[in-house]
Amino acid sequence: MAKDSVSQPIGAAAVRRSDLEPYTALRWVGTLFKAAAVFLAVALFTEVVVGLQIDGLAALPELLGELARTVVIAVALWGVGDLVRLVIQVGHDVRAQRLLLGRLSSRSSVAGEGGRDSELEQRGARARAGGPPELRIVPSDPSRSRAGGDDRSPRADAAPPAPGQ
Repeated sequence: MAKDSVSQPIGAAAVRRSDLEPYTALRWVGTLFKAAAVFLAVALFTEVVVGLQIDGLAALPELLGELARTVVIAVALWGVGDLVRLVIQVGHDVRAQRLLLGRLSSRSSVAGEGGRDSELEQRGARARAGGPPELRIVPSDPSRSRAGGDDRSPRADAAPPAPGQ
């Protein structure tokens, strides 16, 4: 894991090692799965040696069945260990992208490009200064009101229509 210790440049910025969370528990889980796969390989080798010593070639069909089952389980455990390592890498990538996006957005809002961010900052400055807040009155759309007009949907307090009408 030597390449984890170096900050890797992504575009114009780099992610510091301290920015990434150390998924310690997940790393141990991945190591546990790989250790279980190695243990199964050692146990399988021991079982084959002991089976051949005790029963000779008569134990070969039974040992081949055990070999096939145990190899499949060991490979699956090893693969799960690799998947856990992949999940850790995905977590690092997602965290790095969030950090870089946060840095970019903070730089763009500091630059004061106008727009909604600077408008919100001006409102906040007025509120901190003790001035009255700016109120905006937005005219309502009469076609969307339920009080009158051309409202084709039934009102909540209206009686249901009689059958046959």
